[in-house]
Amino acid sequence: MEISDDAARTWMRQPHYYMGLYSYTYSAGLTVATEVCKRIEAEGAPAVEDWKKVLAAGSTLDPIGLAKLAGIDITTDEPLLDTIAYIGEIIAELERLTEELDG
Repeated sequence: MEISDDAARTWMRQPHYYMGLYSYTYSAGLTVATEVCKRIEAEGAPAVEDWKKVLAAGSTLDPIGLAKLAGIDITTDEPLLDTIAYIGEIIAELERLTEELDG
């Protein structure tokens, strides 16, 4: 992989990456979204209804409360570890499919 001179300094043009707790907020959002998506795929309508409650609540609750409404307990490390494992499964599938194409 080659990185052009223009792309080499991209990180410098993204100051929000280094402000406050951006990377942690982003990671938490990705974790909750992944877990909600998995719930919807596995449970269907009940999980969709829980997600609608989250959307209706808006900013009336803190992140822990909103996640709880969605059926996700972010006070433990289980959702994060589960999301990491899920992403690992996706990567493994991409590798397998790539090998099939190269075949």
